Amino acid sequence: MRHHAADLEYRGNPKRRRAVGKRRDALIRRRKAMGISQEEVAHRLGVDRTTVSRWDRGENDPQPLHRRELAELLGVSSIELDRFLFDPDDRLPQQTVAGRVATRPHLVESAAVTVEDLQRIDQTRTHFQEMYRRVGGVPTLPRINAVLDQRVAPMLRAAYENNLGRQLFRAAGSLTAFAGVCAYDADQQMAATARFAEALSLARASADLQFEGYLHALLANQAMHLGELDQVLDHTETVLDIFGDRLNSALICDLHTLAAKAHARAANTTACHRHLAAAETSAERAWQGPDLPEASYMTAGLIQLQTAEALRRLGDTTAARTYADEAIRTAPNTHLRGQVHRWAGYALVLTAEGEIEEAADAATTMLDCAVGMESGRLHDRLTSVVRALRPYSAEAPVASTLERAEVQLAEPGA
Repeated sequence: MRHHAADLEYRGNPKRRRAVGKRRDALIRRRKAMGISQEEVAHRLGVDRTTVSRWDRGENDPQPLHRRELAELLGVSSIELDRFLFDPDDRLPQQTVAGRVATRPHLVESAAVTVEDLQRIDQTRTHFQEMYRRVGGVPTLPRINAVLDQRVAPMLRAAYENNLGRQLFRAAGSLTAFAGVCAYDADQQMAATARFAEALSLARASADLQFEGYLHALLANQAMHLGELDQVLDHTETVLDIFGDRLNSALICDLHTLAAKAHARAANTTACHRHLAAAETSAERAWQGPDLPEASYMTAGLIQLQTAEALRRLGDTTAARTYADEAIRTAPNTHLRGQVHRWAGYALVLTAEGEIEEAADAATTMLDCAVGMESGRLHDRLTSVVRALRPYSAEAPVASTLERAEVQLAEPGA
């Protein structure tokens, strides 16, 4: 039987093996964070539930084949899984009851984290954010995962004083959350959920209210994609009720528009308009409030795009067109990925209004902006436009646009 190098390392190095019968809390937390029961693990891996229970209690080890499958199920690397299995005390830092950050005092001073380390994490996130906006989450994800596993994870196990520790959790949480965004964009939803759960734990450990609210916005957006409208409203309306005006106004605006879109999908007109009005009120504050670097995606015109899409779903295409026009007017001021979304939304509104030739032109501009991007979510956007235009394929402008769209949909990055 063949084994991976990581398997052989643990078999051949007694110092790395676990203490028999020691409960694997980190493994259990990861499974629960992803909403996976012991029964589901057993079903997916083809073992008995009692076997999974013994793994959790540290009474038995998964076989190498099961380790690979378990790592995939939990959305972690083989190295991370081995740490959960054989180093049960090696876990993400948590806040103590007194509100202080727990550290590992036995580590030597040479392993201490510095302010420069935190700056590099922030710079790395900025780099990957620009990469994501230009080429999509598919090519960005493996690179950001490598940085998290090889550079950031060791920092979280290093020595640091309390204030610097909170800053480390904040920086590491931001990069982890963005890895979740890339996984979501690459259609790796279980991995995205795992990364968001990690980031939420780090956000709470850092005591950063704004960042915690941002994580709920990400989770709401993912729930929207999965069609889990109740979860969208749980994340958005609950956070808005609890945190209220203590949040950055750009984030408040985004939470309201997410809630509005969920209500629009559920055909709840009154609630949709209530949240749209609240979003506009928040937008008029010119993004005042505590700083939130992650909210840079909230560029001028995005709220108008979100509003147009909610109104289109409610059937109010005239009002939707007004907001869509404004979203397009400001489109040149945003990045290419944002422009793809805006032109896609515009094409859908125009199609709903019966302006088919103009819709085909908008779809062509959308395709121009999407060239070279590998993204599950942009693929979805292009597909929705193609689906809306297909009934009009007999018209020459539409036929040409559809032919080109089929090529780009079939060849990611074309």
